[in-house]
Amino acid sequence: MPLTQVVDYLNERLHQLHPAAGLRKQAGFRYRNGVLTAGVASFRLRPDQVPVVRAIDGERVAYSARCIVETGRGHPVQAEALYVQAWDPEDVVFLDRFLRVFHALHHLGCGHDPGASLALDVHLRHVSAVPEQHGQVFEDLLARLGLIPSQILLRLDGRALQRDPHVQDAARSFARRGYRLVATRPDFGATDWDLLHRIGVRWVLQDVAALRCLRDQDVLNDWLARTEAHGLGIWLDKIAHPGDLAEATASGSELVEGDWFRDRVSMPTRAVS
Repeated sequence: MPLTQVVDYLNERLHQLHPAAGLRKQAGFRYRNGVLTAGVASFRLRPDQVPVVRAIDGERVAYSARCIVETGRGHPVQAEALYVQAWDPEDVVFLDRFLRVFHALHHLGCGHDPGASLALDVHLRHVSAVPEQHGQVFEDLLARLGLIPSQILLRLDGRALQRDPHVQDAARSFARRGYRLVATRPDFGATDWDLLHRIGVRWVLQDVAALRCLRDQDVLNDWLARTEAHGLGIWLDKIAHPGDLAEATASGSELVEGDWFRDRVSMPTRAVS
């Protein structure tokens, strides 16, 4: 099916799935002249992706979704500003699914290698607003794009994941459906590794600056060792220059992410030992 028809179908389907969401009347995808965009209320959205690279050999294994948001006058704003428009739980659920489908559409049109995964954030307000069966509706929408849950890396707030039983239940539901889970930025000194492992988390994500700023080297070494001992991978983002990559590699990171990898010349090429 041509992408234009897919976009039209998903616009209609998302509206059907969320009849109580007032925001659906102010949101939609557009595909014109080979360019995918979207609108939410007065905001204009453009999709973007950041390469996620396997540190050991430089292979691009995933792409991390970003949303470039502008006001009607073209002024850039943070993507979180979109959620100011979502007053009710129905609007929050609609908006979060809308954004994830937007990124999946873009991923489909990028022509990546078939094995390249897509990393997406799950907003905590969405998790709170959905009582059960997390991931089911999104799975059905993905199927229309020829994607399956195992191609999707869902990122959940690491601190909420350890403190909120409802977020934990949501994570288990996602994992049962085949989504791969990432816990973002858990506390260095209070990470419940057993819990994350039981829930089904595959990676813990930190930005490289957080490792650099942690003054207690013993705490960092213990955190890295426990990550490995529980079979979880380390994923470091915001890699901006060779020094960042060197720190990430020294920490034993499995995955690294950053704008620096947009240029394939910047890829690490260390051979597999």
